[in-house]
Amino acid sequence: MRVGPVENGEGARVTAAEGGGSMSSKGVAESPRIERLFELSMDLLCVADSCGRMQLLSPAVKEILGYDAGELVGTSLIDLVHADDRPKTQKAVAELAAGQAIVDFESRCRTCDGSYRWLAWRARSAGDEIYAVGRDITARKRAEAEQQSALQRQHAQKLESLGRLAGGIAHDFNNLLVGILGNAGLALMKLPADDPSRRFILGIETAAQRATELTNQMLAYAGRGQFFVEPVALREVIEDMQPSLNALAGNRAALRLQLAEGLPAIEADPAQVQQVVSNLIANAADAIGNRPGTITLRTGVRQVAAGDLVDAVLAEDLPAGLYVYLEVSDDGCGMDAAILGKIFDPFFTTKVTGRGLGMAAVLGIVRGHGGFIETESEAGGGTTIRVSFPAYDQEALDWPPLPAGEGADFEGSGTVLVVDDESTVRDVARACLEEHGFTVLTAADGHQAVEIYRRKGGEIALVLLDMTMPELDGEGTFAALREIRPEVKVILSSGYDEKQATGRFAEVRPQGFVQKPYRPADLLLAVRRALEA
Repeated sequence: MRVGPVENGEGARVTAAEGGGSMSSKGVAESPRIERLFELSMDLLCVADSCGRMQLLSPAVKEILGYDAGELVGTSLIDLVHADDRPKTQKAVAELAAGQAIVDFESRCRTCDGSYRWLAWRARSAGDEIYAVGRDITARKRAEAEQQSALQRQHAQKLESLGRLAGGIAHDFNNLLVGILGNAGLALMKLPADDPSRRFILGIETAAQRATELTNQMLAYAGRGQFFVEPVALREVIEDMQPSLNALAGNRAALRLQLAEGLPAIEADPAQVQQVVSNLIANAADAIGNRPGTITLRTGVRQVAAGDLVDAVLAEDLPAGLYVYLEVSDDGCGMDAAILGKIFDPFFTTKVTGRGLGMAAVLGIVRGHGGFIETESEAGGGTTIRVSFPAYDQEALDWPPLPAGEGADFEGSGTVLVVDDESTVRDVARACLEEHGFTVLTAADGHQAVEIYRRKGGEIALVLLDMTMPELDGEGTFAALREIRPEVKVILSSGYDEKQATGRFAEVRPQGFVQKPYRPADLLLAVRRALEA
């Protein structure tokens, strides 16, 4: 390596290595041994002043970043660093200036063509100079990102598989509950108000309703829970919940709210958002246990760009844009990586008495709302869970929920075609409708329904149509019925939520929706609304 005096562009004469790199006047590079090291090193060797201005660079800078060393003499390393990495780079320089012996950090540095490469730096200070070695780790970072992306896809596939399993079980179980609730409701209609056997039937109805709550949690995990979406102000929802959240936190944990003002609304089901908040607070309280601790609930808004969500759950293929988040942090026992990777699995719990559906429901609700989840925890170091929802940008179009108890006294007339592949559901719907004045035809699948409607469509006032059937499903049956008679009136029925069931009906929406398992009163109210529409 040739050493000689050059100017650094500001008129100052410094000593330069071959290729234009400079060296300090202390003669650091005048040793032949050090010259050979500079020439042979595959890492970028750099000497800078205490402010981070580069004074000496090894020839490797050309291979790594594409610059001649002379181009960078007198410039600050910070000028090459990616904007997102500048704070930690400035922090490293400040630590060295303050006397810290050795500092390790990573940063992206701009190449001569404008792209960026990752460098892992080790630096130490000596008097008024900083000595640093930068190793190109771009390939390693790329491999780590690809590995993380593969793990994320694998995790997403596992969650999707579990979601399909939970959703399928809940759907089939809901069909059975239609039979239990429907027959119990029909029996109550037949019995006098003072009949002593009514209490036993009411007990059956109560147990079936509790079973419905369990299936709803399973559907929530699958992202197919019952949602009635509307523009929701997250801050207002949380403020309204504060008394119940304090109760969930318990006497040992202090609950602190840090709620941002002026947040955009989110398009969500308020009850489901409340469920997410409650489950996160309850989970944080369990982590703190019987010792004193703090739970912090924050809200905010963030602009998410492509590539920002490498470590997030449910972030696969989510669009960039504005997201509103709620974040719950605790200083409890924390979790190791193995447990953290399972917290959203249904029926996984670390509690003796838990069912393991609380965090699974959180994941399902967030999935159903098009959001994502970020988690951070370590054993003994507390846990932070951040849930983000897309900011509201369109009006929700949903039928209002059915008021409880209405419809039981409704008396109708005309013919209703009941289409469902479950005989129990068909029998209950037939009995309920016939009890209230309707003539009922039944079909066990979509093809049979189309054939009946083709022959008797002029007599049929309404079709009660199941969404999930083999061969010809509800969507296909609806289209075929409309080809026969475009003005056909249809009520959709599904164990999945309304948004999931009706989302494919963009051009022509059916006249109503009733979610399984339904009571006779719920079905009758939906029928009345559809006929009056």
